[in-house]
Amino acid sequence: MHTDLLQTLAQLLLNKNGNQHFWGTAVNMTSHADMPSLTLVSSVESPLRQPAESSVEPIAFLQAISASLELERVLNTLSRFLYDLVAHSGWEYHHPESGVARAGGKPDRHRLEYALTLNAQTMGTLTLMRGRRFSDHDQQRIESLLGLAGSALSNALQLHLTNQQLERDPLTGLGNRRALAAQGTQWLADSFRYQQPVSLLVMDLDRFKLVNDNFGHPFGDHLLRTIAEVLRSLTRTADLCVRLGGDEFVVLLPRTDLAEATECAERIRRRVNQLALTAPSGEAVQPSISIGVASCRAGMAIRQEQMLSEINDEAAQTHTDLNDARGNARQMRQIVATLLPHPPTAEALTAVAQTGIIPHYGIDLDLLYQRADTALYAAKHAGTNQVMQAH
Repeated sequence: MHTDLLQTLAQLLLNKNGNQHFWGTAVNMTSHADMPSLTLVSSVESPLRQPAESSVEPIAFLQAISASLELERVLNTLSRFLYDLVAHSGWEYHHPESGVARAGGKPDRHRLEYALTLNAQTMGTLTLMRGRRFSDHDQQRIESLLGLAGSALSNALQLHLTNQQLERDPLTGLGNRRALAAQGTQWLADSFRYQQPVSLLVMDLDRFKLVNDNFGHPFGDHLLRTIAEVLRSLTRTADLCVRLGGDEFVVLLPRTDLAEATECAERIRRRVNQLALTAPSGEAVQPSISIGVASCRAGMAIRQEQMLSEINDEAAQTHTDLNDARGNARQMRQIVATLLPHPPTAEALTAVAQTGIIPHYGIDLDLLYQRADTALYAAKHAGTNQVMQAH
């Protein structure tokens, strides 16, 4: 009975008109009767030969796209089924309100663009591309599949937006510790895949407590928001700017080596030192900032010293041969590295970190932070308003 109900529902959803219904809720997708939301770039002539038409089983599609609430997976599932349906060569998805931009495949000359909405809720823009034009029949089939995808895409998008709010510092609008842990881990996994360096800046304002004591916390908050604007203006869109708390900030720089990260830190230091703020009392306030910089190259095991220390301790306690202990540790790390997916996912890296076994090529975000933080303290002891590197 349950299967019959799903099949009946799926057949109702796969209608050919512009208004498709999902669980009794209207999903207004673009169609020939609703052209303002649809942009077509197609050749006038039809292709000489059309490939054999494939079909998608509605029940299988509903089960697959509803299996996850992660936006990335929902979009990839939708793309995979659309490929089975019309063999597109590439796709792009944009949701300007949240800043989400995802893409797959490769661009091509014929493009079909849909402005997606559900119950008057904007759900972004989906663009499909391929080498031959999309026929009217192709568009009807695409729109039917998008109608089925409406609820799953909406749920995934809402969860993504909620997580974004949880990863924002309410005072400055920058990321917070949660954002650093989540995105930082994923970006470190990407550095494994693409064999690229990653760097971290750790910074805090010099004598910030005196600012709060002398001019009040509202002015101190104003200064923190100003620092956040400086960070946004001097970093790339791909970089992650975070306020950890108080007057401490970090910037994670993917695809950036130590020299490039140091240049970025120096630009930030100079800009902050050039700020000219006026306190409520009328006094001029010229802030300064100290910054520590640390970097990891792809494949660099920054936990090597810590691991060797642990191995030495274990060998001393168990009276085993030190060389055997080291060899066993290397073998274990190699096994873990082999078992990890390629590229390693954030979930896989988190699970591995919890075991205490770090693969031989591993980069640990906490230790990267500790190295940059040590460099920050060196900058403070050297007289403040300085940039120091961790080598």
